[in-house]
Amino acid sequence: MGIFNKLIEPTNQLVQSLPQLSDDSAWNNYLNGKGYNVSASTALKVAVVIRCVDVVAKTMASLGCHLQKETSEGKTKATNHALYKMLRMLPNPKTTSYEFWHMYIVNLMLSWGAFAKIERDQNGFIKALWNIPTCRVFQNWNSVTGENYIDVTYSNGKYERLYEGRYMYTPGFRFQDETLPEDAIKIAGDVLGLTMALNGYAKDFFENGSNMGGFIEYPAAINSPAFLKFKEDWQKTYGGVMNQHKWAILEGGFKVNKMDSNPKDAQALDSRKMQIEEVCRIFGVPPHKVFDLDKMTFNNVEQVNIEYVQECLNPMAERLEQTIYKDLLNTKEQRVLSANFDTNKLLKGDIAAQTAYYHNARQDGWMNANEIRDLQGMNRIPAEDGGDIYAINGNMIPITAIPLNLPKGAQKGGAQA
Repeated sequence: MGIFNKLIEPTNQLVQSLPQLSDDSAWNNYLNGKGYNVSASTALKVAVVIRCVDVVAKTMASLGCHLQKETSEGKTKATNHALYKMLRMLPNPKTTSYEFWHMYIVNLMLSWGAFAKIERDQNGFIKALWNIPTCRVFQNWNSVTGENYIDVTYSNGKYERLYEGRYMYTPGFRFQDETLPEDAIKIAGDVLGLTMALNGYAKDFFENGSNMGGFIEYPAAINSPAFLKFKEDWQKTYGGVMNQHKWAILEGGFKVNKMDSNPKDAQALDSRKMQIEEVCRIFGVPPHKVFDLDKMTFNNVEQVNIEYVQECLNPMAERLEQTIYKDLLNTKEQRVLSANFDTNKLLKGDIAAQTAYYHNARQDGWMNANEIRDLQGMNRIPAEDGGDIYAINGNMIPITAIPLNLPKGAQKGGAQA
């Protein structure tokens, strides 16, 4: 019996029987939890949710995952290892690394974990990695041996049981149990439910034509032919963008009344805007990444981007790197190999800032020409031409050498003659 329940499938109706905002008691009851049907599939119908998930997933996927080896001279890319190509370019013959990591991270953010099948050759070496949608997974364990395994039912109806060593697994948010992760969408159910409710209300409000521009008043009864003739003439004369702001000439007691906006409807729009920030908080994405620019300025955008990398992308990179270390490397390989999603490239400033940074690094001798060219995606300078040499500004000398460069009189403590 599985210890996790399958993700709830989406329903046909997102929001049912929405109350009018003018009915405060009905609306409050609705917002207090009635009518919510939140799952990963329904949450993705909310624009800010799919944007938050997509921007994190595609940013991480675009970084690329490099397998690196620890050597006496530092870390270097382990390009000769078979796993390097799978992590960086082609996990399997039908999936690119971008597609693989994008799907893996989307599942991780919208459920209780992410899974991938490990395909091995006859000698036990990894030859391919395949995405497994989390909604297809039931996690189990053997009560006798304590061995963990997963049961997978694929969309084509095929069933497969995978034991440890045959799948890669990154758990989600853990809270009440040391092994069982929480479902991220269920934790955020109230916030996402309210967001979907407000979206549904706005959709119904405008589709049903509730936002009238005004109404025309007549003091007496009017028969159907006269009403239809007046309606046709009015629409022809004053309807459409080209006829806006025209002055109406009325006779016979007709009176035009403008329909003022309902303050409660304006509150609904404000609430929808507030929910954007709430959803961003859930996923750790700054609002300007979902194109909410109200609080952004040229002075703070760089700092916000740095915080986004530090507090959202770096933890995600660490989780994935440790998963690879745990599930894809054997004990011997773990001594010298590790995975790396290089988020440092996301912290680059503009061209002027980059130039100053590289200039100082080169002048101060803690970066060589080839290290700088690697970061810029440029071809390396051959070692025999000095590409790997660390150099410093010629005017700089060690502090300990200062006494040797002083005039002889000064070295002895006396004044120069």
